[in-house]
Amino acid sequence: MNISNKLPLLTLALLMTACGGSSDKKAEAIVTPVVPAPVVEETVVQGEVLGPYSTGSTSEPVFVYFDLETKAVIELTAEEAATDTVWDIAVKRTGVYLNNHADNLVGAYDMGNNSDFIDADGKAIADSFINATAETELEEYVAISLSDIPSDESAFTNDISSEILAGFYNYDHTTHVVSAATDKYFVVSSDQAFTKFRAKELATEGRTLSSITLGLAYQSSSDSEFSAEIELTIDAALACSSDEDIYVDFDMQQVVTSADSWDLHLPCIADGDIKGADFALNITENAVALQDFTNNYAAIDPSAVAYYGFKSNQYMVKAFDDTSWYQYGLNGGHLLWSQFNVYLIKTPTSVYKFQITSYYNEEGTSGHYSFRADEVIAAQ
Repeated sequence: MNISNKLPLLTLALLMTACGGSSDKKAEAIVTPVVPAPVVEETVVQGEVLGPYSTGSTSEPVFVYFDLETKAVIELTAEEAATDTVWDIAVKRTGVYLNNHADNLVGAYDMGNNSDFIDADGKAIADSFINATAETELEEYVAISLSDIPSDESAFTNDISSEILAGFYNYDHTTHVVSAATDKYFVVSSDQAFTKFRAKELATEGRTLSSITLGLAYQSSSDSEFSAEIELTIDAALACSSDEDIYVDFDMQQVVTSADSWDLHLPCIADGDIKGADFALNITENAVALQDFTNNYAAIDPSAVAYYGFKSNQYMVKAFDDTSWYQYGLNGGHLLWSQFNVYLIKTPTSVYKFQITSYYNEEGTSGHYSFRADEVIAAQ
């Protein structure tokens, strides 16, 4: 038997068998499984202290306007800020202001987290204020989360523009009768003199003020108290018939023209064919006034005018006025100490937490704010 002649045939048969098997099946694709990367939850770091930001000096104060979303200062003049919708919160010396533009109405809510800094008699506990630091109050600040936001939106208070001479009349919503608020006194500081006045009588025609009688008591710079009250009756219907607004000079205690030196202004309006004064009183630009609704002041001390709380014709009732962030002179000096209260600041798009940590820079100069400001998030 010739074995050598059969070996190639056997090899060929084996090769044909192998080729025939692979032609009967499609090659299976090799799929490498994709393993998803592990999800790493990013921890949001909150509580960074921003600042200090200078608000100028007592004699030359300036505003610092701050955008909470970007954590950035917005450079604006006071006139620009009045119509700007980007800034949310501002500071100037000891005052904290909220944007009250209709398109960015901002509100504040005091968390009251450090209410124990004040005792049962409403007095500051000095050690609590003096020993509190940005570090000691950080944990409590960071812990505030979405669950702490009050569900009742009315809990947030806005800055409200008001007029210092508002309230000189009463309006009965049932009878629609307007009457003089004879118990509401106002004190005006103008031309280094003071005038205490009230509306004693008034009459209306249509939607206008047709006449008003003012009670005026004058105190010159040399007087020690207000003089006896005199009456000044203004025929607003007659005065407004000439399309000239009504102006009163308190020094002369009489009606004058706009070209004269005046202290009080009554704008004229028309209700159809009826002309009279609007239900508004305004003081001149250089004058300031206060509301003495308890008839408390028999005189004004000229040397202490700065401490009476006189305000301009239009002024802002600030949300932070009712929840002061500081105490003064706790160690016998003249320093301000933060209570480290946390405030929730609500904008139309989000809620932020805000905490003032210092009023001084490293050199100890006042009016330099440092604070924390972060968006309120879920508890971490």
